[in-house]
Amino acid sequence: MKKLRWKEIFKFLSGAFFVTAGASWYFAFLKVDLPFMGTKMSHQFLFIRGFIHFGLFLITFYFGYLNKSKNK
Repeated sequence: MKKLRWKEIFKFLSGAFFVTAGASWYFAFLKVDLPFMGTKMSHQFLFIRGFIHFGLFLITFYFGYLNKSKNK
């Protein structure tokens, strides 16, 4: 059984969270409501979602790029 390479997973997630934060803020700035599973995400919700995803980006960026693990 292979060991999960968490550092690589965090690197991938940091990029994904960065992009979704930017896209959420972009649609919030334009005041666009996005359809989502039969309902819609309002531009106010997208603004808050952008902050949440940016926070997740900072956390995953730290663990993916900045944190020096002891086990190599």
